Amino acid sequence: MPIVTLENAGTLTVEQKTQLIKKLTDVVVGVTNKPAAAVYVRIDEVPRENFGVGGKSLG
Repeated sequence: MPIVTLENAGTLTVEQKTQLIKKLTDVVVGVTNKPAAAVYVRIDEVPRENFGVGGKSLG
C-alpha cells in the first residue's frame, strides 16, 4: 500500500486538496501499477510561521 504525505506551508482549499489527491494517486498508480484503492494520500497543512527559507520565516 503506497502512502504519499505532502506537507504544505499554509492552507489549501478543498478543491486544491481534491486535485492533489487525484493527481498524486494517478502518478503512484502509473509508476507502481498498484490499484488506486490501495494508494493513501495525506496532506499536512503547517502554519507558514513554522517554515523558514534562506534564514527567513515564511510567516
